[in-house]
Amino acid sequence: MTYFKSKKHKDFLSIFSSISTFVPLFLLFIAVFGYKYEIFSIQFSLLTLTKYGVYASICALGLNLIILGNILNKKGKFVSIVFVVISLILNIFIISYFYKSTIALKSNPIINDISTNYEDVINYKVYQSHNSHNEEHELVQKFGGFNKPNYNLSSLLINNKTHVQVFNESKNIILQMGLNITYSNLEEGIIEAVDQSFWYGFKDDMIIRIEKLISDDIKIDARSASRKGKSDFGVNSRRIIGFFELLNKSLRN
Repeated sequence: MTYFKSKKHKDFLSIFSSISTFVPLFLLFIAVFGYKYEIFSIQFSLLTLTKYGVYASICALGLNLIILGNILNKKGKFVSIVFVVISLILNIFIISYFYKSTIALKSNPIINDISTNYEDVINYKVYQSHNSHNEEHELVQKFGGFNKPNYNLSSLLINNKTHVQVFNESKNIILQMGLNITYSNLEEGIIEAVDQSFWYGFKDDMIIRIEKLISDDIKIDARSASRKGKSDFGVNSRRIIGFFELLNKSLRN
């Protein structure tokens, strides 16, 4: 009789471990696909479902640690131990990835349209909705990240290279970064591309302007803007910085 009670107890712990891990996964699944298929708004998906999914995962992590200790103490089956360990790993991943994203959303400045030149902002050719912002929006984008060095960007100057060389290499770098080019015109010196995040499918548009100066130097300006949301998690500035670094390195070789 005692054996059956012990067995039922272990089975109950395994089931409870499964349920505790299923809840955050379910909430995050709804958040991701609800936004991707335009069922929920970005605010509800990120600030409600994702947030509570992370909270549920933190609770599940604690419960699974307790359950693991209980199973080990009572010399439970190896299969039960493995199952709980997998649940622990899943919850650690959820907390580390999605909690970081939630904190980033709150800690980054309320800006989502980064440019290297706010005096002569590049207008998008394909996704023109970015071009309709008012003066207040531009001021927020320009000064909203003043205390964040990551947002303090400027034009890139290239010397000893032709306009065509820089243009073609810029296209190669953009493709290497995983963006899809949506517009390209050598005469205008314009390259436009779109990037899409893995989980929620957020779309950001990047545009590059390549100009030849009187000094024969090549000046490159870049702009990267998010289609949704008020804060960009710092992604747009990092995209521009990454593009400039890769381009500089490639052109030196």
